[in-house]
Amino acid sequence: MGIFRKSTADKVKYRNKDRVERGEFRGHEIEELEMPDTVRIIGESGFRECRKLRRASLSNSLCELGAYAFRDCDMLENIVMPGEMKYPDGENGLLGIGCFEGCGLLREIVIPEGIAVIGANAFHNCAALESVTLPRSLRAIRSGAFSGCARLKNLITPVLPELIAQDAFHNTPQQELIAEKRRPVLTIMHTMTYSLPEIYQFSTANRLIGNEQTEGDMTIMLDAVDENRICFRITQYRHAGGSHVVPLNTPTRLFYEEYDCQGRTGMQKEEIIASYR
Repeated sequence: MGIFRKSTADKVKYRNKDRVERGEFRGHEIEELEMPDTVRIIGESGFRECRKLRRASLSNSLCELGAYAFRDCDMLENIVMPGEMKYPDGENGLLGIGCFEGCGLLREIVIPEGIAVIGANAFHNCAALESVTLPRSLRAIRSGAFSGCARLKNLITPVLPELIAQDAFHNTPQQELIAEKRRPVLTIMHTMTYSLPEIYQFSTANRLIGNEQTEGDMTIMLDAVDENRICFRITQYRHAGGSHVVPLNTPTRLFYEEYDCQGRTGMQKEEIIASYR
């Protein structure tokens, strides 16, 4: 029977298991999903392109929603998220890149407490999305997170996070309001062939000049900030060192390397790009 158990002809319950593996149910023809509280992780593309899925109730123990987990679930109208998403060690939960991208019938979403970052393109082109509730724990909204949500009229939040990407609300009714309130953000993206990009965002507030900021495994220090450019150092990372100057609205390459990749075809590329906008 696999790990799905039928309760009706079109409704399935997920059997007890602690995770959904990468791409495990991609393209499955389920219409309704009930997930027990044993599940902690939904891997990358776990339910991607389940084009008949209309309703999903996720685990109350969920701590990680991987990249593209429900991408292009065209018929998904309702999703019940847990009240809080945190790892067992207390670390903030993960809402991955493009996790609900292209879910064109989704109308409302409540982001759980414990989520600190909404991943890039998380709700991109959710055309029917009208209401979003943000948690107090939120500190960053990545590039394109809600872009193309043309009906997003209600943005419910105790306070806007300090780090909002310039295009996070592009082509939404919230675009002008967010543009008035947000400040420029330093975004550093590390891309490598055969893997998803790593994205880091840092505040550019003058009060933080001379102080270290850490996100994930990267630490930076601001040296100078004005309306035209930012000067900073990466003090901790795999490619740390040196001082970098990045002009406003001009993506700047900090590191690039191309090299043979044993066991794979062709060359592997590695690049770190910073933008201040």
